[in-house]
Amino acid sequence: VEHVYTKFPEGRVRRQNIEIGGKDEQELEALLERIGSRIDGYVKSMMEHDDFKRSLREPNPKEPDYTKWNLKSPEEAKLIRLHVEDLGFPSSATTDQICARAEELGLELCPPEVGPQFRLQYTNQPMMEYVYVGMKQISDSDGNPSVFRVVRNDVGAWLSSGDWAKPTGRWGAVDEFVFRLRKKLLNP
Repeated sequence: VEHVYTKFPEGRVRRQNIEIGGKDEQELEALLERIGSRIDGYVKSMMEHDDFKRSLREPNPKEPDYTKWNLKSPEEAKLIRLHVEDLGFPSSATTDQICARAEELGLELCPPEVGPQFRLQYTNQPMMEYVYVGMKQISDSDGNPSVFRVVRNDVGAWLSSGDWAKPTGRWGAVDEFVFRLRKKLLNP
């Protein structure tokens, strides 16, 4: 299948591939700064969170200290972009409903690294576009469960946080999320 649509012809599902892995949190932040991407303070706190740093590394059951684990090898992440209404919610849905529906459709939550990597690699983002990363929430510096948001507006390209990503937090029908195409099929 070359193209998939949620509504024909205007609802073509957008697919984007990016490379993830092979970089730690400091390298990712330095790369974002080097390209001139704006990073809000909440994003910095999310990237300093143990959950984010641990997700960049290959688990080693023999080593309890995750900071000594090896970084994950580079790999391609196939991303699918969908609006909340494309997931079957014509007016709004909660964070939990959105994630559950994406998984029902054969998608999976993105590893947190997709946020910074998507910002780095999405160089032709249209003006005034906001894309949230469908991921397990990470607490920001205020303790709010957050997800990454890739933005381009009149101020520039941003990696910011969507800090209302509480499980029961509501999202509008036009909010757009990126999920990962499932790497492996589930056993029946």
